[in-house]
Amino acid sequence: MKEYGEILLGIVLAALGAAGIWYFREDVLRVILGVIGIIVLLVGAVFLMIGISDVREKGEEEIESAGTEGEREKGEGD
Repeated sequence: MKEYGEILLGIVLAALGAAGIWYFREDVLRVILGVIGIIVLLVGAVFLMIGISDVREKGEEEIESAGTEGEREKGEGD
C-alpha cells in the first residue's frame, strides 16, 4: 500500500509543479534564458579542461616514447 501512496504523492507534486510553472511562466522563461549562457560557459570550460588534459597526456607519451627509443639506440651501440 505504501507504493501507491508514493505514486500518488509523485503525481500530485508533478501537477503542482506544472501549475506553478504555468502560473510563473514569464519568470520561468526569464530564468531559463539567463541560465542558457551560464550552461554554455560551463560546458565550454569542461571541454577546455578535457582538451588541456589530452594535450598533456599526448606530450607525456611522446616524451616517454622518445626516452625508450634513446635507450634502445644506446643498447644497440654497445
